[in-house]
Amino acid sequence: MFILLGNKIDIQTLYETGETMKKTLLFLPMTIIILVLTWAFAAEDLSHELNENIVRLHIIANSDREADQILKLRVRDALLHAAGTHPDRLTDAQIASVCDKEIAASGFAYPVHVFRGSFYFPRKSYENLTLPAGEYRAVRIVLGNGAGQNWWCVMYPPLCFTGDAYTSLNQEAMQALEGTLSPETIAAICESERITIKPSFKLLELWQSLKTKLS
Repeated sequence: MFILLGNKIDIQTLYETGETMKKTLLFLPMTIIILVLTWAFAAEDLSHELNENIVRLHIIANSDREADQILKLRVRDALLHAAGTHPDRLTDAQIASVCDKEIAASGFAYPVHVFRGSFYFPRKSYENLTLPAGEYRAVRIVLGNGAGQNWWCVMYPPLCFTGDAYTSLNQEAMQALEGTLSPETIAAICESERITIKPSFKLLELWQSLKTKLS
């Protein structure tokens, strides 16, 4: 027995307390590593699903001149009209043909370049759904010099709208999305209100950002 601050402390109790703290400190890093790995695997699953099942349409204007920006939107409308409910089925040749016709009809002679691949996109919000920033498969259409502002949307499932960026998805669009993505991914990106962003969404977006920086 010994005296510490006027109180009698049992040496055995101190020893047991010290051993418990040692074990806690020993297992704490392991616990953190396990949690981080669990989060990383879950985020990668969601990220992979989005990349594999969502195709985005990306149109880059020739320049920022008003006429070129108007042409970009005309090309967009022509493509969406030609694609109907299955824009993902358009071939590169068909896309280029639609663009060439609209460009010629508008009095221009710009070349059109169509690319397919994985490209980085910023966060995209609708009223009841938010897609995290990150790498997505996309069809990229470059008009002329491709030096102007761009326009993009979700090409498949068909979620391309010509109005406000926060357009609410209708029932048909939501059904198409639910038929493409897993319930877990739907739960992560869909929200009943745009006031808050779910923690799972923030983790997914963080993981997407890390992957982009490391690639």
